[in-house]
Amino acid sequence: MREERRTDKRFLLHSQVEITGVDDSGHQFAERSHLEDVGDSGCRFSMRNVVHSGGILGVEPLGPDGNNFPDEYSRLFVVIWVKCRGDRLMVGTRCLLEDELSDSECHTDCSPSKVSAE
Repeated sequence: MREERRTDKRFLLHSQVEITGVDDSGHQFAERSHLEDVGDSGCRFSMRNVVHSGGILGVEPLGPDGNNFPDEYSRLFVVIWVKCRGDRLMVGTRCLLEDELSDSECHTDCSPSKVSAE
């Protein structure tokens, strides 16, 4: 049995999000997905674009109809692991810490209340 390494609790969700990042060719991408679970320090989701451990992704919560919330913005996450699941990739991330940013004006609030299940 695999030992759980997380110290925070995880919540199973199926909230819509928009994932943004840069692919291997240096091109920006945006794709819609659903959160599989979220905790105080990270989240997990599936996606089609290829990403690698150490990459930075923006994750923005979306409303039930796929619309952007006017008061919401992308949070930055670091890719921790990537696993193939059929034609998609399962991606595990952790919230990017402020001291890892060169621009301290970026928003990094990753609390579950900010990544809502609405």
